[in-house]
Amino acid sequence: MNYPEISLRKGSEQLLRRGHPWVYSGAVASLSPDAAPGEIVDVIDSRGGFVGRGYYNPHSTIAIRVMSRDRNEAIDDAFLTRAIERSHRVRLEEPGLAQTDAYRVVHGESDGLPGLVVDWYAGFLVVQFHTMGMERLRSAVIDGLSQVVRPLGIYERSDVGTRRADGLHDRPSGPVAGQEPPHLIEFQEHGVRLCVDVRRGQKTGFFLDQRANRLLLQTYARGKTVLDCFSYTGGFSAHALKGGASHTLDVDIARAVMSTGSENLSAVNRQQGGRVSQLVADVFPFLDDLAVRGPRFDIVVLDPPSLVRRSRDVKNATGVYTKLNRNALRLVNDGGIFLTSSCSTRISPEDFFQIVRRAAVGARVHTRVLAFTLHPPDHPVDLAFPEGRYLKCLCVRVFR
Repeated sequence: MNYPEISLRKGSEQLLRRGHPWVYSGAVASLSPDAAPGEIVDVIDSRGGFVGRGYYNPHSTIAIRVMSRDRNEAIDDAFLTRAIERSHRVRLEEPGLAQTDAYRVVHGESDGLPGLVVDWYAGFLVVQFHTMGMERLRSAVIDGLSQVVRPLGIYERSDVGTRRADGLHDRPSGPVAGQEPPHLIEFQEHGVRLCVDVRRGQKTGFFLDQRANRLLLQTYARGKTVLDCFSYTGGFSAHALKGGASHTLDVDIARAVMSTGSENLSAVNRQQGGRVSQLVADVFPFLDDLAVRGPRFDIVVLDPPSLVRRSRDVKNATGVYTKLNRNALRLVNDGGIFLTSSCSTRISPEDFFQIVRRAAVGARVHTRVLAFTLHPPDHPVDLAFPEGRYLKCLCVRVFR
């Protein structure tokens, strides 16, 4: 195990010793001349002590992503297979995932495999390589997944913007092992039949991290009218219909996702008499208009995309989030339910509470929190890695 060494500036190792997996470029004091981009390196403190082992990228602001803190542990094929096996095993043992056959198998840094995302959809795996270091380990990762998880097939979706930030080009999407997946993969989630298009869908095809919040909506939906903003392929409305909603309206700007949404809103998920509507529209001006003229709904779901890419975007995004939530709250009937989320890492849970509080004041409504949720168990969060905390969801009762 003769890895190139990278030395840190004095004091820069403290965060790593507390469990954080990243070394920023400004912390690097010196490096071995043979430390090539994407290569495994040893991280050494200013006194020459071993701190960790991970992969190096001089083209990124995150210069090193640590994978091991054991000096005697090589980062090789066997290491990757063990890490995948450990990650997969805890999913299989998680009681909260017993009611679905779609879940995240590997969640990047929080599973000790930075830059790697792997989702399971009813027998098929969808994999994303986000970073140069993980790209270099690609072949071993595919072999490890095949050996440990034994899927019908593995499909790659490394068409993500984070690769460009790491100095990489997008990889073409496509099958990399086993069978090619069908046009739509069917899976189930708490009794709801859902479909995912892993070729054209966002991320790996579906937002698995909202599973618990979709189930929460299902429990409140009987006899209710539901507006789902930024509906994507209709997962929230599918659960609402399964729970007995009388009418759902899905609104999203992407016309292409509506066909998959139609599958998810099909009769198999509806109680007798349940009606569905889909509308292709830009949600931002749509809510501006609807907030003035109505109508109102018994339940409104607001799950917008992340609006914060950089720290300097936070102030502007906070204003946009507040306006979105204010307009959405104006559309909730007296005594109704508002389910609102944020997936922006730089918006903290407390920030999110304050956004919704200000929105409620602006909408002239009173709210009572029924539930506040974070990440599901297949999207774990390492307490030493606050950057991994992104999802927040509030479910509130609205009074006029």
